[in-house]
Amino acid sequence: MKRLLVSVFAFCFIWCSAEVFAFAKRESVKTQDAVPSRIVSLSPAATEILFAVGAQDQIVARTNLCNYPKEAEKIPAVGGFDAKLFSLENIISFNPDFVYLTDGMHNHLIEPLTSYGIKIYVSKANSLNDVLEEIQTIAEITGHKENGTKCVESIRKEFAQAQEETKKLNLAKKPAVYWEIWNAPYMSIGSASFLNEIIELAGLNNIFGTLNQEYPVVSEETIIARNPDLILFASDANLSKEDFMKRGSWKNIAALKNGRIYCIDADLMTRPGPRVGKAALALSEIAKQAFEER
Repeated sequence: MKRLLVSVFAFCFIWCSAEVFAFAKRESVKTQDAVPSRIVSLSPAATEILFAVGAQDQIVARTNLCNYPKEAEKIPAVGGFDAKLFSLENIISFNPDFVYLTDGMHNHLIEPLTSYGIKIYVSKANSLNDVLEEIQTIAEITGHKENGTKCVESIRKEFAQAQEETKKLNLAKKPAVYWEIWNAPYMSIGSASFLNEIIELAGLNNIFGTLNQEYPVVSEETIIARNPDLILFASDANLSKEDFMKRGSWKNIAALKNGRIYCIDADLMTRPGPRVGKAALALSEIAKQAFEER
């Protein structure tokens, strides 16, 4: 989850000066005349999308966090996802004709890259629909439109499957879930994050789903008062189930009393890319394990 925190703490703003640009809507994208052949991907999600639509042979560089699929690790690394961990010079050294950026992390690169005549795409995927639209748009830009359509259709089927799996539980009400992003201060998932939609697809009720933020700072008192039935934390958060059990003031929370504390795969669950459907399925499986009558 530390990787997600890099984005959470970034100063997010939109700088509209790119030749190929994306917000939440595909209408804002100007499609290139020429298909890019030398792509630098500056996020793990971007790399996953490029592979998913069949543009992997067009990638000349990726970040050192781009570890999926496994073949991505064979591509030269330009640096880290955090903008502080690579330089413009490193990017230019790969002679790219297209750079895949993330809003809030890489906005400072927009002007210098476009001044070099390099086409860019700025990802701003706050919802699952944004993710699907981005996949389709990147597929079109890279010359793989049909692959993009197939990828999106496959993800939609996974969403539907996740919903069907949770319906089988036949619960009287949706279990309340607390997803801990960070604990100093406590941070969770709000309604402005695509992760909130994944929670809903899994048939769960996010206790902070009414907050119109991506990753809101929340109080310990509120967490306790909302009494989640299930607690989630990411595999890279340096936490364990035992760490939660040791929080004395949490002893009466239903999730602790019933042992419903689950570690989730950070890379699978938090990347806004082609595995969002599998993330929904994984969370629906956790819901099944936690609440299925035995």
